[in-house]
Amino acid sequence: MRRLESRDIDQVVARVHERLATDAQRNRLLNSGFSNDHFAAALRDAASQTWVAEESGVVVGHLFGALLDSPEYGRGAWVGPDGVSFESTVVLDALYAEAGADWIERQAIEHYAWVFDELADTSPWYELGFARMHVRGVFALVASEPSELPTGYRLRRGGPADLELALELDRVLDDAQQRGPSFALFVEHASRPDEMLEMLEDTDVRYYVVEHEGRGVAQCLTFGLEARRGSFDDALHLSALSVRTEHEGRGVARALVDRALREGFDDGFRFVETNWRVTNHRASAFWLRYGFRPTYVRLHRTIGSG
Repeated sequence: MRRLESRDIDQVVARVHERLATDAQRNRLLNSGFSNDHFAAALRDAASQTWVAEESGVVVGHLFGALLDSPEYGRGAWVGPDGVSFESTVVLDALYAEAGADWIERQAIEHYAWVFDELADTSPWYELGFARMHVRGVFALVASEPSELPTGYRLRRGGPADLELALELDRVLDDAQQRGPSFALFVEHASRPDEMLEMLEDTDVRYYVVEHEGRGVAQCLTFGLEARRGSFDDALHLSALSVRTEHEGRGVARALVDRALREGFDDGFRFVETNWRVTNHRASAFWLRYGFRPTYVRLHRTIGSG
């Protein structure tokens, strides 16, 4: 086990290229497109944070974790789908032992990994103490007519003037996350005012509001995804979907998402991604019923918690 060196880059690139291509073969909602040169350049920039396992002169695994500070998640190490490869669980164990010790020394005790959502892929991480946290779901967009809102509801596009409403409805989602069985009690998931205002002011973000009797009762946001390995270039991201409790079960969420995705399709997007907490069973049921299919799952471990 050692740090990445320039002589390792071609082997790591080939390993990741092959693995992501295999993921795309297993799930058609993943993009197999891959630039060897772009990824090689990224590896060179991250050489000091990348560990490799070498056996008889051959690279048999690698592990990279980006150290990030987040108001929501604290200081953590984040492993993307392209940040890890290993020939066996023994190799993963050894890589994580070295990289994890370095992350902890740098005060990063929250460890996250996006892993293909099949038991054969996630099981080695479970054995390291990781647990399922969030699912990334993808849906292929098609031309379709949005469903109608129930009588008495209307949908409009919002903006910066709706900041207070956006924060209020965002807290509705946060409250739902804190109830059982999620019990996300010690993390503030709701957006901060400056973060939400920045999104509402962004011309690339579309903010949708559903009103009933002049009061905002539901919302969601959409924006184009930045390029990332495994996602399609024409992918939209949907987030912040929330509906006030007293208006649930009336088809509001379905009609709201229908409208947002139809406008995304008209703008040229052909896929949409969203994430949901594994323990939020109502959200999971909604997205799966809508047609979203899991691709990667975010696994999480807090050092010292067990």
